[in-house]
Amino acid sequence: MKIGSLIVLIVNLTCSISLAQEEGPRRVANPEPIDLPAGSRVEFNSFPSPALGKDADYSVFFPPSYNREPNRRYPVVYFLHGMWNDHTSWAVERYGGIPAAIETLMISGRVPECLLVHPNGENSFYTDYLDGTRRYEGMIAKDLIEHIESTYRVRTDRKSRSLGGVSMGAYGALKIGLKYPERYASVAGISPIVLTGEDPSRHLLNSSSRLAQYLVSALEPVFGMPFDPKHWRENDLISLAGEAGIDGLGLFFALGTADRYNSQFPLQAGVDTFSRVLSERGIPHDYRLYEDGPHGWQLVMEHLDEVAGFLCRTFRPAGQR
Repeated sequence: MKIGSLIVLIVNLTCSISLAQEEGPRRVANPEPIDLPAGSRVEFNSFPSPALGKDADYSVFFPPSYNREPNRRYPVVYFLHGMWNDHTSWAVERYGGIPAAIETLMISGRVPECLLVHPNGENSFYTDYLDGTRRYEGMIAKDLIEHIESTYRVRTDRKSRSLGGVSMGAYGALKIGLKYPERYASVAGISPIVLTGEDPSRHLLNSSSRLAQYLVSALEPVFGMPFDPKHWRENDLISLAGEAGIDGLGLFFALGTADRYNSQFPLQAGVDTFSRVLSERGIPHDYRLYEDGPHGWQLVMEHLDEVAGFLCRTFRPAGQR
């Protein structure tokens, strides 16, 4: 990683937070079920996660036919949020009304009906804490799947399970997909945060800004501070791309050329490197660079057909049991 690049990212994130405050809330303060016009429903729930040692919050989207067809089982898309978001964020209006847009895709037949599950990963980068006290990777890859498959009418085979994410969640989805390819048919990451270098934390520690110190405190339990070399390597996308065995796993990731991090932080360089390493190993993947595309949920919404279509590519047609 280039000298000072993480510090510049911190400045950019400060601007992003200020902008977010002007545009409206990133989360639902007191979440209540959301009923959509065609019969879909979003609920907000929690379950006891052994990996976290506490309850884990999540939201679940039920497709239009879920209550009308009690004998039918559905595939599942798990989707991971970004930093300063939570399990409710995908449902806020500032991100474009994603639940209603998903329902429209389903009733038009452009994607099959399925459940969408959004867990609360806090600011964990969906990674187990260095000291083992909170295992967010374990929560996503094991606890959440077991809870969803024992609680709702869903299919339990690999072809009926996919994993996606945005920004920090894109990193998490790609990382978990590379580590557990046998559990998912498809993995998609939109605007993935790909850090490079043996210890990306060293530049962060050189900053005296308040936000830098906040990020140090947030990342320290995850990777250590400075980053623990072994733990970082085990969770570094570039390292995983060069080592993981991922036969049969569909990989899709996308970045916008107008991503707000791109001008200050070598985000595209990191994603390019990730793609290059996969290509050098002959691993099939779909890397989309969208001209003038923004960061995060906005990029998801601009290409929702494509993103949802990829995540659902192995699901059987909506009317087929």
